[in-house]
Amino acid sequence: MLMFIVGYCFGIVTMGTFTVFTKYLGNCVTTSTVQSKRNDIVTSKIPFTLRDQLPNTKMKRCNCSEEMEGNINLKQWEADELNEVESRRQVELQKFKRRTKSSKETVLLVNGSVPLSYPAHGVVVAPEESENIPGLKVEDDTVRDDYKVKLSSSDYGVLDISATVPKVSVEGLGTTLLTIRSKSLDHLNRQLEFVVYVNTVFDIDARDYVHFVYLQHEAIIPIMIRVRKSPILYDPGKGDINDKVTIITKTFLRYSSVRVLIQSIQTYYPKMRIIVADDNSPIEDLQSEHVDHYVMPFGSGWFGGRNLAASQVTTPYLLWLDDDYAFHEETKLEAMVKILDNSNLDVVSGLRGNIKLHVTKMAVIPGVHEDGGFCILSEKGKNYGQVPGFPDCYFTTRVVNFFMGRTDGVRSVGFYPAYSRKADKEFYLDALGKLRMAACMGIHIHHNRTWTNEYQKYRHGRDIKDYQKLQNRIIYFRNNADCWLTV
Repeated sequence: MLMFIVGYCFGIVTMGTFTVFTKYLGNCVTTSTVQSKRNDIVTSKIPFTLRDQLPNTKMKRCNCSEEMEGNINLKQWEADELNEVESRRQVELQKFKRRTKSSKETVLLVNGSVPLSYPAHGVVVAPEESENIPGLKVEDDTVRDDYKVKLSSSDYGVLDISATVPKVSVEGLGTTLLTIRSKSLDHLNRQLEFVVYVNTVFDIDARDYVHFVYLQHEAIIPIMIRVRKSPILYDPGKGDINDKVTIITKTFLRYSSVRVLIQSIQTYYPKMRIIVADDNSPIEDLQSEHVDHYVMPFGSGWFGGRNLAASQVTTPYLLWLDDDYAFHEETKLEAMVKILDNSNLDVVSGLRGNIKLHVTKMAVIPGVHEDGGFCILSEKGKNYGQVPGFPDCYFTTRVVNFFMGRTDGVRSVGFYPAYSRKADKEFYLDALGKLRMAACMGIHIHHNRTWTNEYQKYRHGRDIKDYQKLQNRIIYFRNNADCWLTV
C-alpha cells in the first residue's frame, strides 16, 4: 500500500513555564527529557500504550517509490538529470519556506500555575505603528520587598510605555528589553497596562514574539505585524443577476459548439455578458451584443485562454464552463448566486450531463523526509460533508468545469499557462487550501460532447512532444510533488 501512517512523536523542552514541542520525523522518538526549574517528575519515565485504531490522530506519510494502480510517478527524468533537478527544487523550496515563514503558526504551550496574565492571541500592529499589549498582569500572593518583570521583543520591534505610574521604575524605553520594577505589586500591574509594542522593521505579514518574565515564570506573547488591507468590493447595482455574474469560456476547434452554448445562454439570460477566449485558426467572428470575443495566437492553450477570459471580468462572480455545454431550464444561476451570497464559499458547482455529482477529497501528503516531495492523494467520489445551511451542497476540493466562483478568488489562484493542452486537476491542486469549494444538487447543465479527431489530437497534447511528461515534470517541481495517487 502506498500510503502508510506515522504517528506524531515529540521531543519536549521546557523553558521556565513554557513548553515547546518539536516533531521528530523518521524513526519514532518515544522518550523525551523534561527539564524544569521545579522538582517535577520526569514524565517520560511513565509508560504508555499507543492505540491502533483511534481515528484522525496520526499524521499520514507516503512513499512514492512503491508501485500500485493509480499512482503516477512524477519523477520523469533520467537518473543523472533527476539528481540535478532535485537539487534545484530543494533550493527553491528553502527559498519558499523563508518567504512564507512569517505566516506559520507556532505551538505555544503554557505550564500550569503560571502567575502571569497576558494575551495569547490577537495583538496586531500595522507597520511603523504601536499597539498596546492588553491584559498584562502579575498574580502573586507572596509579599515581597521588590517586584520585577522583564519584557523583551525579538525581530520586528521595540517596547515602550504610553504613560508613567508613580512608585514604578522603568528601564529600556524604546529598546528590545524593558525592565519594570516596583515595591508595590498594584503599582507594577498598573504600569503594565501601558506597555506598548512599536514596530520598527517593515513587513506586510510577519510574527514577532514578546517574552514576559517574572521570577522563574515566562510567557510568550505573539505579535502580528500586518498591513491594513483595503477591501475589494463590487457594486451589485440593484440586484440584477446580470450585474453580478459574467460567463466565461475558452473555445478551440469547436465553433459549432460554442455557438450553441451562446444561443442557449441568451435564451435564459439574454443580457448577461459572455466572454470567449479563442485560439482557433482561421477565426470566425463571435462578437455581438453582450458577447466579447478575445482572439489569441493559434493553439495558445487551455489555461492561457482561461486566464485571459477571467482577467476581463468586472462582476463579483464568474461562471466558468466548457464550450460544448448548453443551458436549459434547470441551469439556475440564481441558485449559485444565492449560495455564494450567503456563505463563505468561493466556488460552487452543479451537475453536468449524465454524470452524478462530482466530488473529490484531494490532499497533500508529506513524504518520508521532511523536505522531500509530497504525494498528491485524490479520492474520487468522497466529500467533506454537507455545507451548513445548504443540505444539497457538499464540501469538496475539486469540481467539474461548470462552476461559479468569486472573481477575485479564482484570479488569485489563476491558471498556470504552461498547461496548454489537457489539464484540469492542476487548477484544483493550486487552489487547495485557498478556495472553499462545494458541489450542489439541483443545478444542472447539458454536455453536448463534440470531440473530432483533430480536436482530440490537440486536447491530449499529441501536437507537443512528450506533453504528458512535460506536465508531470511541472507538477513535480512547481508543487514539490513526487507522485499523484488517485483512488
